Parts: sequence; C-alpha cells; structure tokens
Amino acid sequence: MKKLFAIMLGVCMLGTCCIAGCTGDGEEPDIGETPPPVEGNVVDDTIQTDPEAIKYVFDELYNPNTFVDAANGFEKAEDVTGARYFINGDYYDRLGTMGSRSDVKLELYNGKAARMINVSAGMEFTIPTEEEITVDYTLAKYRTQYSFDDIILTASAESGNPYTALSNGWYVYINEWGIRHLVNDTYMTNQNIARTNPLNFEVTPVGEDKTSDGEHTYPTVKKGDLTMRPGYEIYRFDLEVLEAGEMERPFYNIGIIHDANDKINAAFFVMKGKEDHSDLMDKIVMSWQRITKKGTQKIYFDGGTPKIDPHWSEETKNFFNKFMNQKTKSWGVFSYSMPGEADCLHPGEEGYDNYYEASLGVQNYIEETVWGGKKYDVYMTYTHLGTGAFDNPKRIPHYYPLDMTKALAGGNGFNGKPVLEFTYQFTTNNNLVDEEVSPMFDILRGKFDEYFRRLGNDIKAYGKPVMFRLNNEMNTDWTSYSGIMNFLDPDIFTMTWKRLYNIFMEQGCDNIIWVWNPIADSCPYSGWGEDLCYFPGVDYVQLLGGTSYEFNNYTGDAATEMVSFQDRYSSLYAKNKPFFDEYGMIIGEFACGSGGDATGELGRNRDAQAKWVADMFTELNKADPDPYVQQIKGLIWFNCNDYGGSGRYGITNRLRFAMPAEFALSRKKEDYSDLKATWDAFKQGFEDAKKLELS
Repeated sequence: MKKLFAIMLGVCMLGTCCIAGCTGDGEEPDIGETPPPVEGNVVDDTIQTDPEAIKYVFDELYNPNTFVDAANGFEKAEDVTGARYFINGDYYDRLGTMGSRSDVKLELYNGKAARMINVSAGMEFTIPTEEEITVDYTLAKYRTQYSFDDIILTASAESGNPYTALSNGWYVYINEWGIRHLVNDTYMTNQNIARTNPLNFEVTPVGEDKTSDGEHTYPTVKKGDLTMRPGYEIYRFDLEVLEAGEMERPFYNIGIIHDANDKINAAFFVMKGKEDHSDLMDKIVMSWQRITKKGTQKIYFDGGTPKIDPHWSEETKNFFNKFMNQKTKSWGVFSYSMPGEADCLHPGEEGYDNYYEASLGVQNYIEETVWGGKKYDVYMTYTHLGTGAFDNPKRIPHYYPLDMTKALAGGNGFNGKPVLEFTYQFTTNNNLVDEEVSPMFDILRGKFDEYFRRLGNDIKAYGKPVMFRLNNEMNTDWTSYSGIMNFLDPDIFTMTWKRLYNIFMEQGCDNIIWVWNPIADSCPYSGWGEDLCYFPGVDYVQLLGGTSYEFNNYTGDAATEMVSFQDRYSSLYAKNKPFFDEYGMIIGEFACGSGGDATGELGRNRDAQAKWVADMFTELNKADPDPYVQQIKGLIWFNCNDYGGSGRYGITNRLRFAMPAEFALSRKKEDYSDLKATWDAFKQGFEDAKKLELS
C-alpha cells in the first residue's frame, strides 16, 4: 500500500488560524470578531495520526454519524488511520478553537480511501483509492482539485441558482447553466467525442417548433437519474475525446448530484484521466453528502507580479514600461473588425478597401467631430479562428490582417500612431454556441498548430508592440472557449492558451503583450466557472483586461437606475485587488448605452448617457485619483450596437455613439446626432485631462 499524502499547491501562508462553527444550514455571517489562535501547530503535509485529534473530528465536530461512509470503510473514528487539517491556508497538527471566519477542509484516510470534508462549503465525499493524492486548495472558494494516479478530479459545491423562485427552478438552472452541451449528441459529433456509457436519463430533443420545451433551442432534460440513489437526482456523463493526439487525459467522467427536493445546492464533479474511470465516478457521487456549513470559504490564489517577458524586443519593453507607468489614459474605439478572409487582405481588393475606408473614416470622424481633436492611442480589432462550421466544414482559419494593422495602427507608444490591441478568439463561428461547435479539442489535438505558426509569423512581421487580448469573456456561457461549452472544465482554456503561447515563442514572436480579460460578473452562476479558474499563470499574462457594460436600457428614470462608471470599475477593482493589485488594466471594451428601441423609445436615455460619461471623466481626471483609476491604463469604447430584431431598427443595446452614414457598412439609416451632449462630455473630459497633464 502506498502512503497517502496531500500537498496544498500555491497556497498563501496565513498567520493565525481558526475554524468556524454554526448550527444552521446557511453560511455563517462574518460577525467581525478577531478569531482566537488555533490550538495547534503549523505542520507540513505529513498525515497526522494522533487518535485523540482524529476522534474529536469524527465524533464531536458534528454529530457522530456525520462523516460515516460505511461503503468505503468509514464507520467509526477508529477506522481513520490518519488525517489532515487544512485551516486558512496551512496544515495543522490538530483541529482547535472555532471562529466564524475560518476556512476548514478535512482529509480523513483509512488506507483504502480518503474522505474529503469541505467544512466551509458544507459537503463531503470519498475518493476510493489507495493511490497518492495531491490536493490543490488554491481556489478553495470556487473549486478544489485532487490529483492521483492518472486522474485530476475537480469538485465544487454550487449554490448559485438564480431561479429558485420558479417552480421548475432547478430544471431551468441545470439546463441553461450546466448540461446543455453535455446532453447534445450534435455537440459530441461536431467535436469527435464518444460517449463511453449511454445517458441514464431522458433527453427531450428539439421538436418541430425548433424548441425542446417551448423555449430552448437545444435539447433539455426534465429529470436526472432518480434511481441510482433514492432521494437524489444525478446526471452522469462518460466521454472520450477521440484522436486525442497530445491530449494527456482524453477521458472525462462527470457527475452532478443534488437532493431532489433542493433547488439550490448541488455538487459538480469533473474527472479527467488517461483511462475511463466511470465506476470510480459512480462511487464518488454515491458517497457525497451535504453537511452544515461552518465558516467562510476563501481563496489562496496569488496572481503574482507581472514581469517583462524574456522574449520581448526593446521596443516592446519600452512601450510596456511606458504604458504601466503613465498617469494619463490611453483611449481607443472599436467600430469594425479588420477583414481576415484570404481574398481581402491587401489594398486593391474590394473587401479590404471597403473596410479600410470605413474604419479610417469613422476614426477621423470620432477624433475630430466627436472628441474635439483627441487622437486614438489604441486601435482595437477582432479576429476569430475561422468561419462557420456549417458553411465551411473544413474550418479554414482567418488570416492576420497584416497590411491593415500597419495602415491603421503601427504605434509603439512614442511615434504618434495608435498601438494595436488585437483581440483573438478561439471560435470558428463567431461564438454562435447554439451551433454546438468548439475548436478547443482540435486545438489540443494539434490540428491548428501550423496555422498558429503562420499567425505568429504575421504578428512578428507587423513589428510593433501588440496587446494580444486572447479569448475575452471566457467566464460566460456565450463563448466557444467557455467552460460550459468544454466539459465544465476551465483547464481546457488554460491548456489551449499555453499551447498558443509556446507556438508563438517558438516562432520568435518578440512583440506580444498578453492580456487576460474575463467579464466582470461571471456567468454561469457557479464556482467552477469563476474567472480565476481560467487564469493561465503569471508567466503567460502581462496585462489585466476589464469589461463591465452599462447598457442603460431602463424604461424608468435612467439617471437614478444606471450604475456609474465609478461603481462598476471600483467594484471590479475590489474583486481583483487581492490577486492582481500589481497589474495594469486595459478596459478591453466598455460603453454606456443611450436606450435601445427593442425595449422602448430609441435614444430615450441619451441625457443619462451624457451624465454617465461626464461622471466617468470626473473620476478619471481627479488630481489624486482613486486606486481603481490608477490601475486603469487604457479604455476602449465599444462603438457597436446589439441587435435583437424588434423595434424600428431592432437595436437592443444602443452602445454606438458615432457612425456617419457614408461610413456605415450596414444599417445606414441610423442617426447618432442626438447624442451631442455625450460628444460634448467627451470633449470636455479630454480637455480637462490635458489641463491636468500640463499642470
């Protein structure tokens, strides 16, 4: 029998520690007291064998039956041969005094299995293995990862269902925010994935009305498996990524379980390995129990200090240092993506000329007419991996717009030209997730490696610094590279990020500054899908991206209902500060709308928009700016609308603030001259910024 052991990876060491006790099912509030020190000593990852400490945990922390798992040999305290007590970032040699703000995880071992008890999350389960176990508590508030044999198991306790007021609230949640792609055979076919076991619950297919339940355009499930464990609803998926290539762990076993009468609390288990471990996942799911939450879950993640990439050219280093240390803000606007199709990459080609003239025309108009002479500091464009899977089954990738980036950008922070921010997305169909296509597995299979080499060569040939914003808004459900579309596993995102980085470095790219840009509010509502689960590591990221929109579609008093720039970005700063305090931020895209006609009169909230912009500049132009403002180095206004199909123009979110008709490539009847007050707010804001710079 191998010695069972666990080590905590990347954990921030905290000083004094305690654990919390409560009697209700809800998470105990922080009552503000200073916790007393724990009655024990910090130790390494050695298993503790003191029988008195083990007996206290097993028999007295909860009632004597709480940690019992007879099927796996945990019936009494004497069955436990060793334990670990993880408290607020350290392992201790015993469990001691309780307080309300502690994060406690217990690991009980009996030589044949490990009972993992997340006191602060309120759940326990057993891993039936004699193999060595490595436990990663880095993101303990969101998920915990257990590595053993050839397996990585991710476990999370979920309680974020926003639909609990609905009679079918669990059904709405699990279909929309959990299993929508996992139950879809079309998804499996498109990604070349096989089910190693059939589903053990019924799936309602899309019918003649193009919905499965009168609402959703994808297959849905009314009930999970209610027979495997009476009183519980279980969803099990056993999958194999075929033609896996270099993918180290191509087998996935996924289990979701909750009390059939509980619409709020559930456990998500995602296990990947070199072999199929469906029987093991069944045992893990069968062993799961909810327990009373005690204490507060915490995060031990440290984003590190951003550093100069050793591959950078001197020009790129100089720009990065200037960008990080500047007191002023770099501004840009996104209006049009540069074309990436093979037949419109060069001047003289119709697609190239049309987009170039329109892009340059809008830029000049905004700089001179809307901004009163303020020039773009940053030029932002989007490119995604390729065209749609249906009209282009071979998924021919898009090309890098080398000629147009040189013409419209070409800046280095010192030559008076805009610096390029290149937003690149791993999607073959512009994130139309209902088409059930994700290129992520093909990327891991190596099928895009040659294309990525060409892409890297073109970026290198561009020759100037590039803020490379890869796969923004990954912590959502509307991107092809999101966790919900890729086996509920954000590790797939980080693996593809690192693969692209390594290929670019092999190509000698010396001008790429990597920008990691989640959206401010993670969606789906889950711990496993939170933004930090997608962070690829400090060696792969130099800038933090931010995105938080004020859509301003209110039908009441928008001036009192809208959320200010200050509130949005100070909240984002507070969320990021414990982990990314030393990073500079570029707001990769943002806007305040003026009121869309899909929800009311078009432009009805224009005055509120103007006030929002004016208040934003009040914040940005303070002589002694707040810390959240100091972190912001650049801002990109998203000069595009969201179209929803109703109303005169079908505009849902009217985010565009400037588009002269002669440069509009579509919807030329739209007019934005009603936003003069917003334009004036920009002009005044830039004038005040200039005065502050000169003072």
